[in-house]
Parts: sequence; C-alpha cells; structure tokens
Amino acid sequence: MLQDDFLDNANLWNTIVVMEKVYLLLGTNIGDREENLHQAKRLIVANKIKINKVSRTYQTKPWGVTDQPDYLNLALEVESDLSAPELLQVFKHIEQEMGRVPTPEKWQPRVIDIDIIFWGNHVVEGPDLKIPHREFFNRPFAMKILAEIAPEFIPPGSNITLKELSSRASNEGIEIHCH
Repeated sequence: MLQDDFLDNANLWNTIVVMEKVYLLLGTNIGDREENLHQAKRLIVANKIKINKVSRTYQTKPWGVTDQPDYLNLALEVESDLSAPELLQVFKHIEQEMGRVPTPEKWQPRVIDIDIIFWGNHVVEGPDLKIPHREFFNRPFAMKILAEIAPEFIPPGSNITLKELSSRASNEGIEIHCH
C-alpha cells in the first residue's frame, strides 16, 4: 500500500510548474507616459503574471534614435510559468492593445515597450527573441534601473552582479522621475 501511495505522489513530479523570475524593462515616450506604465502593469497582472518588484520610474534620454521625446522607464521582476516565447507573445499583445504600432525602423517613439531582459539564468537564441536582451550591456540606463530591483543578480554571460555592472555604467541622461 505504501508503495502505491509513493507511485501516486511520484506522478505529481510531472505536474510541478517551474516559476521563473523574469526581469523586464518598460519604456514609453508617447502620450501620458505615467499612465502608460500603470496600464502596462495592470495588463501584465491581468495576464496572470505575478509582479514581485517594481523599480522607481526613471526619465531617460532616447537611445539609438535620439531625436525624439525622453522616455519614462521602469523595471519589473515578475514570475511566470510561461516559456520565454509565450511571454513574448503576451507582451506583444499588451503593446498592441495599448496602441503600439510596429515600425520598420528600430528605436522609434512608442506608447509602450516591454522588453524581456532576463528569463531566469537562461540564454534564449531564437529568430524573434534573444535573452539576455541583445542591447542590455550597451544601455547604461537599463543596467541602472534593473540594478535597483536585482542588485545581486548575475546576468548570463557575465561574472559580476547588476550592482557592479551598474556602478561601472554612466549616469548621463538618467534621472529619477518625480511625479
């Protein structure tokens, strides 16, 4: 009898869900930027993605194409049992629902941008998704904002913490947004 109970319990291992810590960076520079960030957080939660940590909101200079309005950015630590491609689909849907229109050019003004920066300690190399985010290590503002909520996290491909990476990055064009 005891062995049968053990086998029944062993079947539970097939249904265990792994919740990954995922680090996101949200950005907006069109419309009511503060409301855009609040709405994006509400929609993330509405899609059954748990928000664990939220950084302060930062105002940052545009990166890539600089002739556009400043951005408001914040970082989130979320937990989800979705795969990285599934999360990407959810975030693309949220962006579309909020009115983001895809453009052929990179780094254009946008109502909302939800970037998956890290998905646990995994490296993802797909046609539509690269994790860690391909531009993370080139963006001082991203390092600074993420270091606020995950100072001890060591990104895949690095041997130092976000706090250490952040301390080496420039503060130029990055300020805490006071609303």
